[in-house]
Amino acid sequence: MAKIAIIGLGSVGASTALSLIHQRVQATLLLVDTNSTLRDAQAITQVRASTHREASQADVVVITAGAKYTPGETSIQHLYQKISILKSILTETNPFNPNTILIIVANPVDLLTTLAQDISGLSRPKVFGIGTCLESARLRDEVSRLSGRRVDGYVVGVKGEYWCEEAD
Repeated sequence: MAKIAIIGLGSVGASTALSLIHQRVQATLLLVDTNSTLRDAQAITQVRASTHREASQADVVVITAGAKYTPGETSIQHLYQKISILKSILTETNPFNPNTILIIVANPVDLLTTLAQDISGLSRPKVFGIGTCLESARLRDEVSRLSGRRVDGYVVGVKGEYWCEEAD
């Protein structure tokens, strides 16, 4: 059976795990978080707590770990914090199984995905990011709510500091 590791069990990571469970994906989920209490609380049927080392051998690794803006923090400070978190995760997780597919779900998606491609040791096609999917879902939900009908729409680009402070 395939293994899917999710590193970072905040709102996005926990939602990703729940979505995979609801979709009945035939895989073992490996949950990794620095907060072991949070990690252990998320572990339920066919899901178990794990380590970075074990996650590195999964078929798919989804990194959702990040940080919320703190009051007074600049966008540049926040960016450096996200880079530091990703570097730490990749250092603890290396070496990856060469067949692992690494998915980065964080913003700014292009920068963090490129960093992951450089650090992970995996071939570039095995590392990709889907950061703006979250903003696209938020956009569709809000426009659908306001219009009273289903809509399609996509966000392209980086969200601004104001949006981050309000949304996160």
